[in-house]
Amino acid sequence: MDRFFLQIVMSCLLIGLQGCSINKSRKKKALNKTPELVDNWWQIAGVPNIGQYNNAAMEPVDFAIWQAADGTWQLVSCIRKCGSDGDFRLLHRWEGKNLNDTFWEPKGIFMKADSTLGEQFGWIQAPYVVKKDGIFNMFYGGGAQICLAQSTDGKTFTKHIQSNCKTKIFGCDLYGRARDIMIMQHNNTNYGYYTGSMTTSWPNDTKGAVFCRISDDLITWGDEIKVSETNENVMPYFSSECPQVIHQDGQFYLFKTQEYLPGSQQTTIYRSANPLDFGINSQRYKIKTIPISAPEVIFYNNDYYIAALMPDLKGIRITKLNWK
Repeated sequence: MDRFFLQIVMSCLLIGLQGCSINKSRKKKALNKTPELVDNWWQIAGVPNIGQYNNAAMEPVDFAIWQAADGTWQLVSCIRKCGSDGDFRLLHRWEGKNLNDTFWEPKGIFMKADSTLGEQFGWIQAPYVVKKDGIFNMFYGGGAQICLAQSTDGKTFTKHIQSNCKTKIFGCDLYGRARDIMIMQHNNTNYGYYTGSMTTSWPNDTKGAVFCRISDDLITWGDEIKVSETNENVMPYFSSECPQVIHQDGQFYLFKTQEYLPGSQQTTIYRSANPLDFGINSQRYKIKTIPISAPEVIFYNNDYYIAALMPDLKGIRITKLNWK
């Protein structure tokens, strides 16, 4: 009887150990997931008509996509190379009823830089929208600095002016020029990732990296942390543009762009268990390179999507993003 009981106990323990082994295997598999583009793009925007600022060379580049309070999809993109001299940038807005609709409706010029608020004249770029406590917060580049505008409906935004009558939230302490911000919300914490770049001598002596600051309220931000600086076989200034960080199955994924040129578009993806370390002078976290530029990852209805620039830089497109 005792021997029979012992056999039962041993059998249960063996089954339990096998179950633990299976669970560990599943967890390990989940941690090793890799994002895969689905080759089924649809275009949501092209080159807009911006009236007096029209220029044959202009291109929609860094952008933000989000759902407004009424459920419509909003797209705001920086339009570069506009104006008579091609040296002006502004933000333009489109609206779509559904994420998978093609060619969303152009809604006109959305925002321009305001030099009276400390922003660089003719230089506004790379918006990103995140919602918190019913407020839509749009971060954007105002010329070597990160600025903020806010909205209650997700369509009409008012610039957030600081006590010093400027819109600057922060800059890049180490490299001087802050741009291309995005916000990852994780465990009730806001991680603000942005590109920092500097030029000592163009083009021979430049630097570029991804930095991060942490905030509880999206207004006050902590100290600057360098999270990624790697050799991507391009000029360092362009090595770490348009960062996107997402959390998936216990791992954090950094997407950063190196090349915009048609036929040569390149974004590198890194995977790390630490949202503040994707490699400094190291490629240990690199998992792959994909042929797109200026990506934005969208999570909607339990599916991942990724938006990016058109191959010819004359619009913006979306496709599904799978995990394998």
